[in-house]
Amino acid sequence: MADVYDPIEVLPASGLRAMHEDLFAEHLGYVMSHSEFYQRKFGGAAARVRSLDQLADLPFTTKAEVRESLLARPPLGLHAAAPLESIVQIQSSSGTTGMPTFVGATSEDIATWNAMGARVFYANGFRRCDWVMHAYAMGRGFVGGLVNVEHLQHLGCCVIPLGAESGTERLLRAIEHLQPVAMCATPSMVSHLGTAAPEVLGKPARELSVRKISAGGEPGAGEPAIRAQMESLWAADVRDMMGGADFGSTYWAECDHKDGMHLCSQAALHVEIVAPETLETLPIEEGATGEVVYTTLARRATPLIRYRMGDLVTVTATGCDCGRTGYRIKAHGRTDDMLIVRGVNVFPAAIKEVVVGLRPRTTGYLKIDIDFPGHSTYEPLKLRVEVAGGDTEAFPDLAGEIQQAIRSALSVGTAVSLVTEGAIERPGTQKEKLVERIAA
Repeated sequence: MADVYDPIEVLPASGLRAMHEDLFAEHLGYVMSHSEFYQRKFGGAAARVRSLDQLADLPFTTKAEVRESLLARPPLGLHAAAPLESIVQIQSSSGTTGMPTFVGATSEDIATWNAMGARVFYANGFRRCDWVMHAYAMGRGFVGGLVNVEHLQHLGCCVIPLGAESGTERLLRAIEHLQPVAMCATPSMVSHLGTAAPEVLGKPARELSVRKISAGGEPGAGEPAIRAQMESLWAADVRDMMGGADFGSTYWAECDHKDGMHLCSQAALHVEIVAPETLETLPIEEGATGEVVYTTLARRATPLIRYRMGDLVTVTATGCDCGRTGYRIKAHGRTDDMLIVRGVNVFPAAIKEVVVGLRPRTTGYLKIDIDFPGHSTYEPLKLRVEVAGGDTEAFPDLAGEIQQAIRSALSVGTAVSLVTEGAIERPGTQKEKLVERIAA
């Protein structure tokens, strides 16, 4: 018997497809009856869509359209489909790519979110009665805050919701005192706390109680060198997870095989992968690479049809020895994060992976300084990389070695300048920003 949170995770593909077809038929009817945004956007075209195979006949929904909808009819937009008196919670995106988007939820929506989130944390190794340090940001309505707490409580965990706002010392001292077995946080926060533990507590993080870590909110946990750094610091099992505010925090997760994140959104989301260049829907098969597009199947407050969140992924497998039938992906980053250097596509997280691989001479912290408009350049990327210790002259060949390592791994030219340890800000309540735009 597969060790899963919910039997739906091992449902054969044919059975899940039939379930999703039924849910989609009901949901599209609901959306077209209650959402003014989609009534205007789809018009009569929606009536001609009778199955998920015909979903591609409908246009995409974009972030810009959702923001315009929110401004056109506050508080929840023209796309909202439930009466305001039925809303029990409002969450917000982080706003890292523009104006934050506000997401409403009914009690039914919260139940759907919690079902997905519990599957995610269970796949990540968390279990009922585990004590969990929650080190994501708790403030500003960030969906990774309260919503993840609710997911963990739904799973049956005891949550310690101090949040990133508590600061490095308080988080570490709470871990030392309360002895949680698990932690959830961004990869950059996990690494930061692990690195800071000896100075704050007088002992390495590996001597603390945390043995399970769920890391998400930014790329990194699925990159071998970054994962290895976190696991070494904490002597813990680190697993990747992914999601977004628009659909209830989290719905992709690594199992104990740690080779890509399983789809955990059964009966809640229909997922397409579309080719970045043509936007045509790709078959779900190993090696398929494209942008993820989501359609809600059971959303009352703020449904979204064919929504382009902007995440670029590769399907790593369509099955797994763990028994889950949800296919697995590896995330590369957001389409708006991608840089193009002399025609070569590169994601900041991939550059960080190379820099982290050169520890302990580097701290793993870096900034990519963008002094050109847009995302494309024919000049080498300018990088600031932190050197461990206070002396940038201690490793005279390191800058050249970093440049060569990045070129070998990613086929991208860089101009590296070394900075002292601590010169680059550490993660706090915000996600790690690897890119900084500077005046040309």
